[in-house]
Amino acid sequence: MWQILRRFPKAYLWSVILHLVLAVLLFSGIDWSMRNQQLGGADSVVQARMTLSPDIQRRVEALQAQPVAPQPQPQLAPRPEPVAEPEPVPEPVPEPPPTVAEPDGEAERQRQAAFDAMQRRAEAEREAQRQAEQERRRQAELEARRRAEAEREAQRQAEQERRRQAELEARRRAEAEREAQRQAELEAQRQAERQAEAERQRAEEALRRRVAEQAAERAREEARARAEMEERRRLAAEAERREREARERREAEEQARRDEEAAARQAEREREWAAAEARERELEAALAAEMAADMAAQQQAMQAVEQQRAAAARARIASIWVPAIQGRVRQFWVRPANVQVGGETVVNLRLEPGGQVVSGSVRVVQSSGNAAFDQSVVVAIYRASPLPVPEGDEFDLFRDFNFVFKP
Repeated sequence: MWQILRRFPKAYLWSVILHLVLAVLLFSGIDWSMRNQQLGGADSVVQARMTLSPDIQRRVEALQAQPVAPQPQPQLAPRPEPVAEPEPVPEPVPEPPPTVAEPDGEAERQRQAAFDAMQRRAEAEREAQRQAEQERRRQAELEARRRAEAEREAQRQAEQERRRQAELEARRRAEAEREAQRQAELEAQRQAERQAEAERQRAEEALRRRVAEQAAERAREEARARAEMEERRRLAAEAERREREARERREAEEQARRDEEAAARQAEREREWAAAEARERELEAALAAEMAADMAAQQQAMQAVEQQRAAAARARIASIWVPAIQGRVRQFWVRPANVQVGGETVVNLRLEPGGQVVSGSVRVVQSSGNAAFDQSVVVAIYRASPLPVPEGDEFDLFRDFNFVFKP
């Protein structure tokens, strides 16, 4: 009851006012001075008249003329969950007052009209309460559906957000993995470049050491050859000195002997002198021939040593620089189509100091049997210019030389 009063204060107030007005009308309009009579005949009917004061009459007419206004729909506050409430108990319809005989029908009509108005008011109140309850239930159902839909929408959005976050996390992880892989590849590339640079520096250092060692070995061999030549010259000079001294001793002895025998055997000495001179000339000729033969043998030996040294030096130089030239040409050589592996071409070429190939100097001196292969070698040599060559006197070996190319 109190909930209805809080929700519909105007309707409740109008109901109370209507009941009060009807009560005033009923109690103020009855003639309490009528007497009890015997029932049975027409004279026994109780005659009563209900008179209305002008003020109450105006109020009743105003209430009758006033249309039943629909009650405003209450604004229901959202509730967590709809709660079933007991059906409102309709108020009992007031029973019509006992029929009282009136002196005329006008009072009866007024009383009946007031009663009808009271019933209409009560019915309007019940209808308003029923509609309000229906509206409350409808609003509660709408609120429940709205809350369920909101929960489903929130769950759907939460699931979408979870999926979006999962996709973002997956993309971030994939991007992080790709970035890590890219960094690893870059690091591997940098490591390979560092290793290649270290290998190149080691190769250059090894080449410099080999060149220095070969230069030192060549200097040592040249020093040994010069020492051997000096020793041979010294031995030859020593032999010549000993021979001269021996000859001088022999001459001195012979002169002494001749001096001792000069007086006695002048003629013999002259004859012997002549014979001695002849023998001396023969001896000198033989000695000269022997010395010439020794000198020729020494010269041939020195030339052989020089040739061996030069050949060894050329072989050492070629062992260093020919592979470098081979590698340089291979970098620019392009294998022709339909050419099998295993070909070999010998070309003659001329170089300038610094390794620059003289234009038009490359020519094939021994073909591989495939003209396309031979021409590809010539083109690769021109493209590889300048070629790696030594400096100084060692370059003379590469001014004009034959080059064997094997892929």
